Amino acid sequence: MSDDRSVAELRLGFLLLRDGHAVPLEGISPEEIKAGARHLVPHPDAEPLKHNRMLTAVVDRLGFRGDFGNYKNQGWPSFEAFLRKHGCSRHAGLFPSDHGGCIDLAFRPVWGPTRRQLADRIFESGAQPPKCVFLGYGVDWATWDGGSGHAPPKAAIPLIGGDPGTALPRAERLWAGRLDLPGQWGFVDDKLVAGPVRHVVDKSYWPPGSSEQERKANFEKVRAAVLAFRAVFDAGPEGWVEVLRYNDRLVVLRAADGSWDVLWRAYRAEEPPKPADVSRSSDLAVEDLPLMLMGESDHRRALHFRQEVWEEHEAHAAEQAFYDRGGSIQERQLTRESDVRLAWLRQVGRLPAAERLPWSGDVPPGFHVVEVGARRLAVGELVHVGDFRRMLVETGYLDRRADGAEPWERANEGAAAGYPVGATWADAQAFCAWMERKLGIAVRLPSKAELRAMRPFYSERYAKMAALDFPWENYPPRPIVETGPGGEERRRDLPSAVDWAEPRFLAPAPDLAEFPSPSGWSSQSRKCWIVDFPPAAAWVTDLPWEQHAGLRFIDAWDAYEWCQESGEISGRFWEGPIGPTSWGAYKNVKVSFRLVLELGE
Repeated sequence: MSDDRSVAELRLGFLLLRDGHAVPLEGISPEEIKAGARHLVPHPDAEPLKHNRMLTAVVDRLGFRGDFGNYKNQGWPSFEAFLRKHGCSRHAGLFPSDHGGCIDLAFRPVWGPTRRQLADRIFESGAQPPKCVFLGYGVDWATWDGGSGHAPPKAAIPLIGGDPGTALPRAERLWAGRLDLPGQWGFVDDKLVAGPVRHVVDKSYWPPGSSEQERKANFEKVRAAVLAFRAVFDAGPEGWVEVLRYNDRLVVLRAADGSWDVLWRAYRAEEPPKPADVSRSSDLAVEDLPLMLMGESDHRRALHFRQEVWEEHEAHAAEQAFYDRGGSIQERQLTRESDVRLAWLRQVGRLPAAERLPWSGDVPPGFHVVEVGARRLAVGELVHVGDFRRMLVETGYLDRRADGAEPWERANEGAAAGYPVGATWADAQAFCAWMERKLGIAVRLPSKAELRAMRPFYSERYAKMAALDFPWENYPPRPIVETGPGGEERRRDLPSAVDWAEPRFLAPAPDLAEFPSPSGWSSQSRKCWIVDFPPAAAWVTDLPWEQHAGLRFIDAWDAYEWCQESGEISGRFWEGPIGPTSWGAYKNVKVSFRLVLELGE
């Protein structure tokens, strides 16, 4: 096969030191190590390293004896001799790179294989390291992107090694199964390890209700696609890379043309997450972060710094465990990968369960004890405008509020102190942080599951709409149609809770349907574009209150509450994501929130 090595670039990687510091490296020459040391990422809870000590720590973690001076004078020259002995002539990136096409065979950075996957297979799996692996280096992937999409590209057939008479049927088998390959690459099995493909792991994940027969059929499809892939690429040297072990912490990867790269133990592709990262991602200043969000930052850092773990193997087990515990596909789309891993690590006992200091004593005013499953929580009524204004005065939060957030005042102009506050998700989290300082204990919002357990969907129909595109953005909701005793149909509008300063929807007209088709799709819209956006959004005089689990909820199609999950709202008629710096104006709704305290046994 022809090749295109112009896109094979060296990738920056991080080496974790024993104490959690991380050093970025593009290579391991003395000059590259010194360059990386100048950009050390320190661990905030570890003693700072002086420069010379840091250099020695790096060479030690690469498996060399002595200090950095010994490495310059002996270690590095010995490594260069090793490279010459094995015909390694040019330091280059050997892992998949984007070339601009779609690569139907899914061999690209987003799908893998990745440097971390191979490093862990070599150093952390406990198995004999592979001697040769397929990384795709030297394969002309652009050629495989050609053609009609209905058959393998004609230009690729002459490039296939082995028996020319079988090249076309081998390519056709691969093309027939190519859509079963995305998401399957890695080194948790033998898909990309030279030799017989004895071990194949199907990296598909199955929600509750999936049958064993369905899983087995999918496994057979994946296995067939992998074998078809190998039948094409086993027949030539392109793409294959030797794994040359230098010491117990360092390997050299060598391609057929002499290009080489290195992998080390405790390799990380990304810089360690910083405590302030969660602040930026949530559009909150550090002083406005509640303990729950700060804890998320600590959790992600803990995952990153764990050493001597086979990440790909753990991630695979954690994904399926998420669904085995009852998680849905929609829930997984809204759950961070780190949270999936943490839940599994605690489930199997590799990490201790998260400890939250419970509230003791009498439940504070405005809170009610609610049992959700096997847990007891103190859940508050909706936070009032007066309490929120008091937080603004005491903290100066409005001066730190994210640029671009929908103006808080437009959701609450002229509102009496006792009305529920309209707020963004970030506003609600800042209020939690303020309450924590007052109560001396962690305060959070209810989770999506907790809110739904306290207040079920109005009907099964609305439950099926959860997490779909927001249904009220372009049209008001359809009325409920009920059949009277005499068989007559009676229409009842869903209750509304918001009085907008400007109309949100156009009136029906001959060329503008009252509602979209039952499918929900329409080329038209009754949305009324707002002159002064966002318009003021006052609550109606008589809010449609209902009691659920001993608490008052606004049961209206346009009133929602924030969940603890970032940007998630829950209501009687819908749940799903909206922008965390919106209070709902662009979705034709208004979102409020309530607080939760953990209770002891």
